[in-house]
Amino acid sequence: MERLIPVPVASAWSCIGCRAKGPEECCSLIRIPPPQSTWIAEIVHPEAEQCTMFIRMPERFTPMPVPHRLLVLSILALLLGTLLVAGCLTEQPAAETPAAVRMSDLTIYTEQVPPYNYLENGTTQGISVDLFELITEKMGERVLRDEVKVVPWSEGYTAALTGNRTLIFAIARIPEREHSFKWAGPIIPITPVLFALPERGIVIGSPEDLEGYRIGAVSENAEIQQLLSLGVNRSQLVLAPNASVLITMLQDGEIDLMAYSQAAGRFFARQVTGSYDTFRVVYVFQDVPLYYAFSRDVPDETVQSFQDALDTLKTAKEEHGYSEYERILYQHVGVSCQPPSLAPSDVTNLVNVTAAAIERDAPDTIRRINAGEAPYRDPEQPGLYVFVFDRNVTLVAQAVNPGQVGAHLHGKTDVTGTPFRDRIVSGALQNGSGWQEYVYMNPTDPGLYHKASYYRLVNGSDGTLYIVGSGMPKACEG
Repeated sequence: MERLIPVPVASAWSCIGCRAKGPEECCSLIRIPPPQSTWIAEIVHPEAEQCTMFIRMPERFTPMPVPHRLLVLSILALLLGTLLVAGCLTEQPAAETPAAVRMSDLTIYTEQVPPYNYLENGTTQGISVDLFELITEKMGERVLRDEVKVVPWSEGYTAALTGNRTLIFAIARIPEREHSFKWAGPIIPITPVLFALPERGIVIGSPEDLEGYRIGAVSENAEIQQLLSLGVNRSQLVLAPNASVLITMLQDGEIDLMAYSQAAGRFFARQVTGSYDTFRVVYVFQDVPLYYAFSRDVPDETVQSFQDALDTLKTAKEEHGYSEYERILYQHVGVSCQPPSLAPSDVTNLVNVTAAAIERDAPDTIRRINAGEAPYRDPEQPGLYVFVFDRNVTLVAQAVNPGQVGAHLHGKTDVTGTPFRDRIVSGALQNGSGWQEYVYMNPTDPGLYHKASYYRLVNGSDGTLYIVGSGMPKACEG
C-alpha cells in the first residue's frame, strides 16, 4: 500500500516552458524516476487546471541508508528549485488585458466576390470595402482600400484562421465558424442558391431531391455546410477554387448544380458566359449574414470600436436624410424586396392603439415609445414599431432608433430622393390618414427595401398635433 501526500503546485500553465500547452501536457513532462522504487515524486494532472505534486511513500516505510536518502532529497530539492524558478510554486500575476491594436497593424484579406468585394481596374471595390474605409476613418485611423489583400478564398480563410492579427471579409457567419473568429457586422445578408442549366430541366422541390446530383461549391465556402446540413452526402460535392471554374464545369457537364451567392453568381455568369441569365435558380437557401471576422488574438476593444463605427454609419442620417450605409448599398445593389411579414391590419391597429394613448397621455406615451416598450415596438416582431412626427416634420418619438429624436427632417429624402417624411406629414394634415411608399433600411435585416407606412393625425392630451406612423415591407410587383 502507498500513501499519497499531495503538494499543490500553482500556475501549471507556466511550468518549465509549457506555457503554450495544456495542464496535462505540461504536467506529464515533469517527472522524477523512482530511486530503487522507494520514493516517487511526480507532477500529475487533477481535475483542476493546475498541477499537484504527489510524494508516493510505502505504507511500511523503512528508513533508507543516509547516502540514499540524501540522493533522493537532493533530487527533490532540485525539482522544487526548478519549479520555483519556473514560477510554479508562486502565484503568477494575472494576465494583462491586451491593449487595443491599430487597424493598420492587421493583415486584411478579402476575395473576388462582387458586389461585396472585388478588384476593378486595379482598385478594390465593393460594399464591404467602401464600408471598411469609412469605418476605419471613424475609428480615427483611415486604412485605405489598397491595404486590403484580394486573394483566393481558401488562401485568405486559412491565413485568417491560423495567423495573428488578421481580418477577413466579407464572410458568412455560420455556427461552424462562430468560435473561430471575433465578429463585427452584419454587413448585408446574402442569398445562397443552386444554379442549373435551364435545358437540364432540373427541379429541386425539397432537400431530398438533391440526392444523386453532383454539386459544385467553392472550397471553404459557407454553402458547403449548408448542403451538408440538408443531408447532402459529402461524396456529391465537387470543390473548386472559385466561381469562374465552377461555371465552366457547369457548362461542360462536369457538375449538375452550382452552389453560390445569387447576386455574385449572376455577376460571374455574365463575366464567363456573356449573360446574367445563362443559369436558372433551382433552389434557394436561407439567407446568411455577411460579417467582418477578426482573428481571436485581436483585442475585444478593437473589435468593439469597429462595431460601434459600423453601427453609426448605419443609423446616423447625413444632411441629405439617409445614412452612408444606405448610400453605399444603393450604389452597389439597389433596392430589394421582402416577402410581407406583416398584414396591413397589424400596422393600422398599432397606429390606432398609439394614437389613442397619445390622446390620453401624450408625454408618457412618447416616453414609452422612445424606451422601445411594448406595444410600441412589438417584442415578437421587432420590425413592427411606431414613429411620431410633429407638424413641422420634427421626429418626436421612434421606438427603434431614439437617437434620431429631435431631428428636423423637413426636406430630407430617402436614398432614391423621395421626401417621404414631408409627404407623410402633409398627407396627415390634409387628409387625416393614408399610406406612403418609400425605401428604407430594415433595422432587423440589413439592406434596402421597399416599404409602405400608414399614418394618422392625432390631437395629443397636451394640445399638440402629432402624426403617428408605422410601416411594413412592400412586396415587389410581379
